[in-house]
Amino acid sequence: MTTAAPEPFYAVTSVTCGRDHTLALQHNGMAMGWGGDGSGRIVVEATDFCSAWGAPTRPVEVKQRSKLAAVAAGYSVSLGLTDRHEVTIWGACAAGVGGYRESIALANPQTLSGVPPALAVAAGEFQFAAIDRAGVIHTWGLNADGALGRPSAQLNALPAPIGGLPPMRSVALGQGFMLALTPDGALYAWGNNAAGQLGLGRLSTVAIPEAVAFPAGFTSVSAGATHALGISTEGHVFAWGSNHLWQLGAGAAAYSPVPLPVALPERIQAVAAGMHFSLALSTTGNVYAWGWNRFGQLGSGDLADRRRPTRIAGLSQVRSIAAGQAHAVALATSQLHGWGSNAGGQIGIADREQKLPIALLAVS
Repeated sequence: MTTAAPEPFYAVTSVTCGRDHTLALQHNGMAMGWGGDGSGRIVVEATDFCSAWGAPTRPVEVKQRSKLAAVAAGYSVSLGLTDRHEVTIWGACAAGVGGYRESIALANPQTLSGVPPALAVAAGEFQFAAIDRAGVIHTWGLNADGALGRPSAQLNALPAPIGGLPPMRSVALGQGFMLALTPDGALYAWGNNAAGQLGLGRLSTVAIPEAVAFPAGFTSVSAGATHALGISTEGHVFAWGSNHLWQLGAGAAAYSPVPLPVALPERIQAVAAGMHFSLALSTTGNVYAWGWNRFGQLGSGDLADRRRPTRIAGLSQVRSIAAGQAHAVALATSQLHGWGSNAGGQIGIADREQKLPIALLAVS
């Protein structure tokens, strides 16, 4: 009698979601991916419309020569940060990769020239950013609506630093806008502002970074397509930008150009903004979700949108969360969970939609 081989354990340290792919970074510096371009696999488009659809159920290994210290998933493109502080890139993008355009390798990361040694990276739809050792933000990609935060004569701009900013410790990318935090929690914003997603109290586009007036600082921020979330230094969650699908979890207006407090029953340690939905992770390891739910990305077992934060049943002891365009993942003490859209195999199961969290990996 034969017995099934035990499920292998993976020492996953962080997770990130792109448009339709997911990346998990392991303790040994190796990254794994699920889903479409940017996952580390070569995506073959279906040519036979009569064939049954099937998504890969296991992750692929990103073929990175150096160990990775961080990864960032964007819209079909991913960035890696090696243990030598080099920025690498892989995936597919027809425009906005700053000089590389569509010539970047689909599955094999290549070093991105023009970016100095970095401490952090962030990937969006057509814009990208890295923070160097001095805290200077370098941006590249499409410079529409001032999204790069610096003057550029090129529409598809090469990497270059943003001047006039204090040293930064983190940067978050939305759809054509960016948010950056200083070490003491001051928030700066620039780019598209049609829904008030910059939090500046108005709707005009901002090409040069501006400080967000806020009585308390932020410990972290996350950017969705047209909204943003932040955790104040006092431990409260705030949301601003578009609210057309209740992604702010506060107020009844279609948008808010200023941060609004989000009522949550527990103290929150992390937030993640998806396309039009929001997630919050409590200090006790519970996950709350609200907003758009067309593909089950709220993990509620249905497709109904939520106006207010609702705890995701079945998730506990969660350590970190990430949100993509219409899917999400949660790293718990013993498993990595995923739910929402699976149209590109980004949560690695057979169904196109997963309305409840399902285990993707056993982790240690």
